[in-house]
Amino acid sequence: MLKKHFLVPIFVLLFPWQSAFAQNTQPADQMQYDLGTIEVTAPAWNHPDTITGKPAEELFFEVLPATGKTTLSEALDGQLGLHLRSSGGPGTVAGMSSGGLSGNKVLVVKDGLPVNDPFTGTPDIGDFSTLQFETAEFWQGNRATLWGSSSIGGTLRLTSRFPDSGRIRVWTDGHGGQGHAVETSITPGKAKIGVRLSRFNTPGISAAAQENGNTERDAFALDNAYLAMEASMGPAWQLQMSSEFNRSRTDLDGFDFVSGLPVDSLTFRQKKIGSQFNTGLIKTFADGEMRLTHAFGHTAFTGIDESDPFNEYGLEASQQRQAVSRSLVRNRQNWMIEVSRTEVRAENAGLFSVRETDAAGLLACESKIGAATSLNAVFRHDKAQSQSSVETGNLALQHKIGGLDVGAAWGKSFRMPALNERFYPAYGDSELGPEFSSSVALSVAGNAGRVGHLAVSATQYYVSDLIGTTATTDPVYTWGMKAANLDRARITSHQISLSELELAGCNIAADFVMLDRARLESTRTQIPGIASRQATAVVERKTGSTTWTCRGQWWGPVWENAENTRCAPDSHDISLFLRHNFKECSFEAGLLNLTDAEQQRVFGYTRPGRRLTLALEAFF
Repeated sequence: MLKKHFLVPIFVLLFPWQSAFAQNTQPADQMQYDLGTIEVTAPAWNHPDTITGKPAEELFFEVLPATGKTTLSEALDGQLGLHLRSSGGPGTVAGMSSGGLSGNKVLVVKDGLPVNDPFTGTPDIGDFSTLQFETAEFWQGNRATLWGSSSIGGTLRLTSRFPDSGRIRVWTDGHGGQGHAVETSITPGKAKIGVRLSRFNTPGISAAAQENGNTERDAFALDNAYLAMEASMGPAWQLQMSSEFNRSRTDLDGFDFVSGLPVDSLTFRQKKIGSQFNTGLIKTFADGEMRLTHAFGHTAFTGIDESDPFNEYGLEASQQRQAVSRSLVRNRQNWMIEVSRTEVRAENAGLFSVRETDAAGLLACESKIGAATSLNAVFRHDKAQSQSSVETGNLALQHKIGGLDVGAAWGKSFRMPALNERFYPAYGDSELGPEFSSSVALSVAGNAGRVGHLAVSATQYYVSDLIGTTATTDPVYTWGMKAANLDRARITSHQISLSELELAGCNIAADFVMLDRARLESTRTQIPGIASRQATAVVERKTGSTTWTCRGQWWGPVWENAENTRCAPDSHDISLFLRHNFKECSFEAGLLNLTDAEQQRVFGYTRPGRRLTLALEAFF
């Protein structure tokens, strides 16, 4: 068994600190309705965006917008060009795709630590709550070299929200579920300490499609605790720490051996316990800063089936990352160098146990070329314990001309094989090599008169050494197949974004993604699990203390299998949401899936129907 680590946040006992923090700088009219927001410094475990480059504003998302949705996968679906297809209701795995690449090709980084499942490589954010996060940012293409493996389809960076000075929230999800949360912050001495506790329970929906005879509702429960602190230690040192605990339980469905479709299972459920601990130390110099960071995460999955013990499983994984970086700020050039070490320990009970490390060096530069042009460059060298060295990097050029921001980017990244692809006894190959991807992106953005802020981009990926399975007669592979680097694909996608449009007192934003080509070179079949067209539109109107929001989303048809013989139809979702602010509290109501669209987003699974969500917040 893996050695378990118990993290005790003892930093709450360490007082006092020597220098004061900046005071809350929010305007008075905003403070009237949001009494709890606290200004804190950007986390040390996030790289300096000015040096490494950052997403355009269209790819930056505040996780607590007017959506009325509880889970992160629900709130992010359709945002930032991301496509999330959940196989059921709250808590179930949400398959993520962007720009024609999906699943384990997209990396999720939470507070500086990659959180993709090391066994499958997929980014499971199904049991994350919107309450946990401040922002979500998405790096398209291969501009995600900063974090190493698994980012060939882009990187989603999640930043946790520092608890407010006093907030109580209760809400319903429209399925008969309810949640409650409380958070508070204090400033003893010269420090800031915040804590947030939340609980959510719902009977859920019948995830397996009811038209196939399924009626069982799949319940979901989530408990979360978060503790954060920041403090100045002298005029040039700052310490940041956070600790989080997440526990969830999700009822799961089984599968019919004949049709392959999901079916009710009254006794099959998954329990997941996760924790993450972050420490960051920043030393400020006259010409830049030095950062020392440590992040540790531990997750345990347990699948329990009272009627079929052979269907049970136990997975346990821990990841940790240490990094030291030094940035240099010059007149026209900014530099950053970073050295990091990542370790993964994982055990699939009864099948395999693995401990692997990766050492990496990173060099980043931002250069001003004249008054209107800037260049961001990143180079990274990885030396994994079980693989040969890998070099990746990206270049991003931005130029202002005639009121337009014109950009061009090139990048290269890789994905190490997931643990199951290498070590699972039935089909894994320990000699499997990594996947590689290169991308080119062009973008133009600017204010188009009364139309608003318009951005157009095109991205092309070329992915090689794609991992799949091939037939084999080797008796070692009991399933008659083995994992192998088999295929290549060329993928072209376009995105059009509109924001800052004001019409008849309303603020309007829209986003349209077109996937023109996403085919495997050997079979010429479409890559499964990805919608070829996707659109989102948001209309917001403020009247006094009330904000009204209408959000519409549309997804095109999706091939469900590699042979392109099974397809989920196009689907849409229209939701209404209002928030009314009182002096020291607020009320929210959302009517989700207004048209009660029932088209399946994932073949064999149902979608949540029309429902009313309510929430009440009070500040103290």
